[in-house]
Amino acid sequence: MKSFIPLLIIFFVASTKIFAQDIPVKTDSLELKTGISGELPKQIDSLRTRQLPLRLPRLNQAENILPQFTPYQKFSITPQQSIKKSNLPPIHWNGAASDFLNTKSRTAIASMMPTSRLLLHSSATLGVVETPFLGLGYNYVLNAGANYLVSPSLTIGTSGGYNANFGAIPYWNTGINANYQINRNLSIDGGLTYMKTTGNMFNLNQSAVMIDLHGRYRLSDDWYVNGYGGMPVMQNNNQPNRSMLPMMNTPYYGGSVEYWFKPTVGVEGGMIWVRDMFSGKMRAQPKLELHFRPGR
Repeated sequence: MKSFIPLLIIFFVASTKIFAQDIPVKTDSLELKTGISGELPKQIDSLRTRQLPLRLPRLNQAENILPQFTPYQKFSITPQQSIKKSNLPPIHWNGAASDFLNTKSRTAIASMMPTSRLLLHSSATLGVVETPFLGLGYNYVLNAGANYLVSPSLTIGTSGGYNANFGAIPYWNTGINANYQINRNLSIDGGLTYMKTTGNMFNLNQSAVMIDLHGRYRLSDDWYVNGYGGMPVMQNNNQPNRSMLPMMNTPYYGGSVEYWFKPTVGVEGGMIWVRDMFSGKMRAQPKLELHFRPGR
């Protein structure tokens, strides 16, 4: 892992011209978008003919301390068939970025399609945080997974990753997820994720199984409503006197409304109820943010 950090730093410096708040994406051979729009795909058993939902770790580590509807970054990609003939499937590269206050992150995404129903993907993220007293701190996140098209309306996926967590309490995760387009207007997706800490200076050993569910309903081409929910279903802690890490102990539920006032720009507003880490009570938190996408 240590030998990989200089490569990530070089990538970070080379990517400083890519900026995103809710993630404009610079693409090469694939198109990445936030959200899913349009009609139900036609009955063709190929990932190349449709948008494919993709779940990645959050690009910016600082965003994990804010109330979130989902603990992951959600994209949709449209695989494209390569015109080059080769014994091996081509690798397509994409880049994404996020800037938040005094933190920023850059992500490189690689994907390939061994078959028309299977997509393999991996990503590497380098994050930087600048503090007045400690200077610059670096963090990296590695992730890899696969998505398989079971039917024209059902996609299942699996993924695993490692988060260095600035060297404090690193952890890894693995999980499964699914996306089902019930009809032209309604889609649901969710997942089951296992998270566990690795060796750290505090001798802390925690693990948890997290479940999440998201439903999205299309009112029109410009209006959507969302429902969210998630919670830990199993937790282990070798030091009961210490609380669970936030990413392993964040039950939440809520809803939002999306409005796309331009084909590439939209706004999402709603309310989320999340457990207060001090009182243990569920408290309402407003959510209002802009969304950007290359186009529908």
